[in-house]
Amino acid sequence: MMRYGAAAVRRRVHGVARWLHGGDDGAVTAEFATVLPAVMVIALVLMSLARAVVVSMDCQDAAAVLARELVVARGEVDGGALVRSVAGPGATVAVDRAGDTVTVTTSCPVIPGPGNVLPTRVRATAVGRLQ
Repeated sequence: MMRYGAAAVRRRVHGVARWLHGGDDGAVTAEFATVLPAVMVIALVLMSLARAVVVSMDCQDAAAVLARELVVARGEVDGGALVRSVAGPGATVAVDRAGDTVTVTTSCPVIPGPGNVLPTRVRATAVGRLQ
């Protein structure tokens, strides 16, 4: 059987206690400083992507609303004002009539994301049949 002296036991207990309480002061700060930029970039990309999806849905809604109004009113509607009221002030519209169908194409601006990865404008199309 091996016997340790009181000093050796104290050193071991002290070493274990230091290990349990985390003897690396500042390590968490360094890790946080390393990870924070990556987390911020990911959050910014996700928020920009969410914005692009919302603008795309609004743009599609504007095209569908205008196509429906053109069908109901038999083509007598101010398309630009209606699209801007649904999709926002920067939205533009193009209406194409071919026979008894009307094709509405809307284009809506999106705030460009980081690095211009996302599109700056989204387009949506809706078709209605005049009766």
